[in-house]
Amino acid sequence: MKSVKKVALGGMIAALCIVLMMLTGLLPMADFALPALAGVLLIILVVEISPKWAFLVYLAVAILSLLLAPSKDSAVFFTAFLGWYPIAKSKLEHIKSLVLEWVWKVLIFNASIGAGLAAVLYLFRLSDYLEIFQDSAWMLILGWLFLNVVFVIYDIALTRLITAYIKWFRPKYVQKIMGK
Repeated sequence: MKSVKKVALGGMIAALCIVLMMLTGLLPMADFALPALAGVLLIILVVEISPKWAFLVYLAVAILSLLLAPSKDSAVFFTAFLGWYPIAKSKLEHIKSLVLEWVWKVLIFNASIGAGLAAVLYLFRLSDYLEIFQDSAWMLILGWLFLNVVFVIYDIALTRLITAYIKWFRPKYVQKIMGK
């Protein structure tokens, strides 16, 4: 692919991701769904160009989201996990042992979510999250377990979306547009 097409595709994906991140102000119930969808769009760059290009677009979207997005917690969770994980997923799935692959995925998820939560609480001073867990430690444990179950479902759904993109959507639409 020529450099001009790479830059154009990267710019279009970045713009779509920023639009999704800006919608977090209009659709507050989609605080996690919209950043996750923005991260899914980066898969197109991984497949069509390279993970490096996708990571550069992720960095641009993460910085702009942290500065401009109305929902700072959504921007932090995009930056901490939802934006870069679809890019890293391709590398993680090259691990030969399925058990080891899942161990790494869960460890990375927990470290990322922990870092994102710390950023929300201490960097952006959004203490609403603390109020949920002040009464009992078991709520924190249940919440953390719930997030891990949601992550496994998210990872499986992401795998199916990537497969559908590569096997169905890409040959039918993208390759015609890109002239391949």
